[in-house]
Amino acid sequence: MNWTVVFVVLGAVVLLGLIFWVVKGNEVSRLREQYFRSVPPPRAQAEASLARHLARLQERYPGKTEVWYLRRVLADLQRDRR
Repeated sequence: MNWTVVFVVLGAVVLLGLIFWVVKGNEVSRLREQYFRSVPPPRAQAEASLARHLARLQERYPGKTEVWYLRRVLADLQRDRR
């Protein structure tokens, strides 16, 4: 077995995992900022409101990712504004 190939493949998998982790973290930040720009209350009240929305969704739909919950909150917000 060629250990160089094994180490290269293992390094690529770790690098892809790191890139995925960074991108998802940035997506969470981007979605949170989008929520804060979409609601009129001051930042502290908006943060409390977002926390309530996330807690309600986590109880109703357990096991989803934070990105999923944030997307759902934003979709609900857009739907309610129509």
